[in-house]
Amino acid sequence: MAVDPFITLDNITVRIADQWVIHGLSWQISAGQNWVIWGANGAGKSTLAMALLGQAAVVQGRIHRHYEANAPQGNASLSMALVSFDQHQALYQQQMWLDEMAHFSGRLEMNTAVSEVLGIQTDGERTHRAEILHLLGLETLLAKAVKVLSAGEMRKLLIGRALLKQPRLLILDEPFNGLDAASQRQLRKILDQLGKTEIQMVLITHRPAEIPTTFTHLLHLENGSIRWQGPIQNFFEKRAPMTMSLNPVIPSHQGPLNAKQAQDNSDLTPLIQMRDVCVRYGPHQVLTGISWTVQTGENWALVGPNGAGKSTLLKLITGDNLQGYANELILFGRPKGSGENVWQIKQQIGYVADDLQLRYQKKMSGFDVVCSGFFDSVGLYRRCSDTQKQTARMWLEKTGTQDLAPQLFSKLSFGQQRMVLIVRAMVKTPRLLILDEPCNGLDAANRQRLLDMLEVIGRSQATSLLYVSHRPDEMPACITHQLHLEAGRMKKTISA
Repeated sequence: MAVDPFITLDNITVRIADQWVIHGLSWQISAGQNWVIWGANGAGKSTLAMALLGQAAVVQGRIHRHYEANAPQGNASLSMALVSFDQHQALYQQQMWLDEMAHFSGRLEMNTAVSEVLGIQTDGERTHRAEILHLLGLETLLAKAVKVLSAGEMRKLLIGRALLKQPRLLILDEPFNGLDAASQRQLRKILDQLGKTEIQMVLITHRPAEIPTTFTHLLHLENGSIRWQGPIQNFFEKRAPMTMSLNPVIPSHQGPLNAKQAQDNSDLTPLIQMRDVCVRYGPHQVLTGISWTVQTGENWALVGPNGAGKSTLLKLITGDNLQGYANELILFGRPKGSGENVWQIKQQIGYVADDLQLRYQKKMSGFDVVCSGFFDSVGLYRRCSDTQKQTARMWLEKTGTQDLAPQLFSKLSFGQQRMVLIVRAMVKTPRLLILDEPCNGLDAANRQRLLDMLEVIGRSQATSLLYVSHRPDEMPACITHQLHLEAGRMKKTISA
C-alpha cells in the first residue's frame, strides 16, 4: 500500500557561514512516520533540523513540503515547531535584556512569568492549553519567574510552548537533557500519545533508551552525509556497535601547574561551608535551611528532581547568585561578604553548565574559549602567556579536542561546545570543579571520554568534584558523597 509523502529532501546541500555541513542528502518522511536523527557530535543533526524548518541555507537541491499542497491557505496547523538549545538560548538572552531594563528603570520586582511565555490563548484554544499544561505538569509553574527555572523546568516550558502552536511537524533536539527520571518517563509517554495524533515528529538524541515507541524510522548521519536510513528496529538489531577510534590520551595524574597551586591545594580547610542557607524570590522559596560542608578531597554528587534547588545552590558557590551575601556561606575558608574578591573565589573554581554555554555567544575560536578559563571571563580580553597557551594545547590534546581549537565556537555543535567548555574549566587546575549535567549533548564516545577523564581528576588530590546529574549510569565512580535535595530542602546525605 502506497504511503503519501510528507516531506522530501532532494539532494540538498546546506551551508552554515562558510562551512558546508550537509552534502547531497536525499531523504523522505512519509505520512504517519516519526523519525530519529542519529549520529556523533558534529555529524550535522541540528543543521538538518534547521534546514527542515527553513532556517538554514540550502544552496543546492530542494525541500518539498507535500502536506502544504492541498491545505487551506493560512491554516495555523501547518506550522512547524522546534525545541532545542538554541530556543533556550534565545529565551535566556531575552530574559537577560529584560533584567537589564528592570535594573535601569529601578523596577527590580519586574519578572517574566511562565504564563507570559506560553501566551494568552483564545477561548477555543483553552481546552488544548489545559491539556498541554496537565501533560507536562506546568500548572504549578505558571506564576514562577522564567529566570529562576531549573534546566529541566525550562525544557518543559519550551516543549509546552511548541505544542501550543499545534504544529504539523514537531522537531525535538535533545529534549530529554536536564530532565529527571520521572520527567523523562513522562515525556516519553507524552510523545507516544502525540504519535497517535496528526502531529509528526523528528527526534534528535544520542541515547537509545530515550526513544519512545512511536518513532518508526531512523536516519544515521556521519560527517553531513547519510550512513544509514530505514526502520528503527533494523538499525538497532543489525548494526555493529558504534565505536569511534578516539583513543584519547587521558592524563595519568592531575598535578598542579605551579608551586603556588601545589601549596594552595594541600590546604585542608573545608572548600564549602553552609549554615542554614535560604534563598527566596518574592513568594517563592527556592532553598530552605541548607547546612552542608565539603572537605578537601571529597567528591560530591548533587541529586534531586527538577526544581529541587540544585542549580541555585551551585550559583551561590560560583557567586552568580547575590543572595550568597545574605547567608552564612564560607568558601575556601573565607566568609562570603568578608571583603574577598569574587575573582579570587572564581579562580579556584572550574564550572561547566548550560547557563555558561548560553552566555558564550561572542565571535571567538574554540582555543580562545579554552584560554578564557585562565581569567574566568566570558570572552578573552587579556593576552595569554606562552605557558598558558602551552597548557591549553596540552589539555586539548589530552581530551582529543584539538581539532575544535581553530573553529568558531558559535559554529560548533552543542556537544562540541560542551567538550571545549570542559577543557576551559580544567586549564587552571581548580580546587573545585563544578559540573552541572556535563554529559548533556555528548555522544556515547565523548560521554565515556569525559567520564574517564573525571575519574582521573576525581582521584587526584588537586581537584574535588561537585557533580550534578539525573542519570545514575553517568555518575563517575570516584564520587565519595551524595547530597539529595527535594523541594529546596536537604533530604539526606550519603557517604560512599
